[in-house]
Amino acid sequence: MLHIPSSKRPGHLPKLLGMPVAAVMPIRSFRGGKDRLADELSDEARYRLSLAMASRLVEKAEAALLLPLVVSADEGVLEWATTTGLASLPETGRGLDSAAAEGARWAMESGLQWVILHSDLPLIDVGDLQAVESLARNGEAVLAPSADGGTSALASPTAIEFSYGVASAHRHLARLHQPRILTTTGLLHDVDTVRDLRSAMRHPAGQWIRDILT
Repeated sequence: MLHIPSSKRPGHLPKLLGMPVAAVMPIRSFRGGKDRLADELSDEARYRLSLAMASRLVEKAEAALLLPLVVSADEGVLEWATTTGLASLPETGRGLDSAAAEGARWAMESGLQWVILHSDLPLIDVGDLQAVESLARNGEAVLAPSADGGTSALASPTAIEFSYGVASAHRHLARLHQPRILTTTGLLHDVDTVRDLRSAMRHPAGQWIRDILT
């Protein structure tokens, strides 16, 4: 069952903004994730990092006039969304593809354009998301690949079959109609490996990570 605070429902948003673009955020879990960082970070540190990256993405998305929608099967994630005042949708399928599909389906049934956003983008900025929001609002397909060939952000005016995983950007590119390709530092740089983490921490926009981990 969808949980959406009354203030975040499309019909309750300021009329001058028009209908918002839904920022669908599939999140597996804040605990037990980012296994490839285990050699560098403790379980508690990985939890703090995952939570902080998701919270930061929400902050930037709302500043870009996106409507965050958290999709997860994890009770802890859904509780976080509720206490943070975010719209949330319990995932009924299995995996990232089904979570993305459920979020996109809800948006389309609500008359909204949508974008799927990964929550592990530590260098994301409002300007990155404003570019995504503007294109999606105008009904354009958008593909923002990650540096390793994954998919950081994806928008489409119509339903598509999602295919996340290794080299997903190539598969999604073939399934989108004339997509706009966005390549910014904030969208390219996700965190899957220790090398990704260290690179993000050295970047000026990633200095905040040190505060989270110390």
